[in-house]
Amino acid sequence: MGASLPRARRRNYKKKSPYTRLLVIIPCLALLIALAVFYVGRYQKTLAYRQYPLSYKELIVEKAEEFNLQPWHIAAVVRCESSFNPDATSSAGARGLMQIMPETGAWLAGKFGEEADFDPAALYDPETNLKYGCWFLNWLMARYDENVVLATCAYHAGHGTVDKWLADPAVSADGKTIDPANIPYASTKTYVSRILTAYDKYQELYDFTSTGGAAQE
Repeated sequence: MGASLPRARRRNYKKKSPYTRLLVIIPCLALLIALAVFYVGRYQKTLAYRQYPLSYKELIVEKAEEFNLQPWHIAAVVRCESSFNPDATSSAGARGLMQIMPETGAWLAGKFGEEADFDPAALYDPETNLKYGCWFLNWLMARYDENVVLATCAYHAGHGTVDKWLADPAVSADGKTIDPANIPYASTKTYVSRILTAYDKYQELYDFTSTGGAAQE
């Protein structure tokens, strides 16, 4: 029989300990999980930007300052009303970025001393539409003590309707606020839900303090 291998060489043929294998496998798994989380996060954020795009940022910031509104509030309304399409026209005849009816536009033009020269076609102009729409949104926010839910209800259903809801104990327990779940009109309830979601998303995704269009990372 041949000579046995030296002790030092025989050690190389010993099976690796399960713990040694775990020391290799665990870091690899951790790396794969970290990469998966990173790419899923990036995908989700990219998807969020696609769902909540932003155009006319400078105009929105300008009007927010002029009319004491949050820019993400304006962006939320524009996104839900027209998806930032200045030429949008609803089946009812509402026009432009913030979907203003011609009759409402004429009334709003009067707030700026422009009623004599008002042309409904001006509602397709982004600057004019945002000026009128933001004035109206500011007016509603002031009327309802800066309550976004009430102002949003009024933007959709009319302030007269909201006043009736506030006077109804079945809708408003305190006569000052309305729980979104208690909004009587299904279409208004859906609209408020969309606005509130977009309000949070625009505040989260975009930096309205910068002049550029870059989003927060």
